[in-house]
Amino acid sequence: MKKLIYSLSSRVLVFFAAGMILILFSFSGFITSFLPPVTFEDLLEGKEIKTGSHIKGDVIYALDYFASDNTYEKNSEGFIIPRKNSGNYYIIPFNSGYLGLKTDRSHIMAFDKLTEETYSFLKGGPKPNLKIFIDGEIIPMDRNLIPYFHSYLSEAGYSEEEINAMGSPFLIRPRAFFISRILFTSGIILLLFSAVIFRKIYRRFCILEEFSKDMPVV
Repeated sequence: MKKLIYSLSSRVLVFFAAGMILILFSFSGFITSFLPPVTFEDLLEGKEIKTGSHIKGDVIYALDYFASDNTYEKNSEGFIIPRKNSGNYYIIPFNSGYLGLKTDRSHIMAFDKLTEETYSFLKGGPKPNLKIFIDGEIIPMDRNLIPYFHSYLSEAGYSEEEINAMGSPFLIRPRAFFISRILFTSGIILLLFSAVIFRKIYRRFCILEEFSKDMPVV
């Protein structure tokens, strides 16, 4: 038992901890990246989705955003004001109702344009031409966002009963899946590295123990 404890050097613990953190952080994205993707056409045709589903393709329709991801600061007069908008949460229609889609700052102008084209199409205009490629996963919508989501649907004319019948809303979260794969693989390598170091140190203690047994007693 002492050999096992002594073999857990700081290097072993650091590599093991770093590997576990990387694996836990990237596990969801790593698994989702290998799932068959659901397209936005599939969503409109009634393809079943659940937490962890992989969604990939061009967004066809987008309604207005129901919430923004803002950072705030206090001005010289003591008022709290928005400092930076790092993304919006847009309404995406699908066969069973609506879900949210998180965008980063670089996508805001494109989604605003797609929103305009979508509303124009709903009023009898041409089908939206703009396509925005998204590669992401389905996650449950954060509880803090749900009131804003429901408020938007209520203002759009849906009754409380109709909104509740849609069930717990989902959110599409874009992911850079290649990063998840790199991080997960790096985590596995660090775990293997920690195991190799542990084995070397443990064998060293075993050899020293055997050597001390063979030493003549003076």
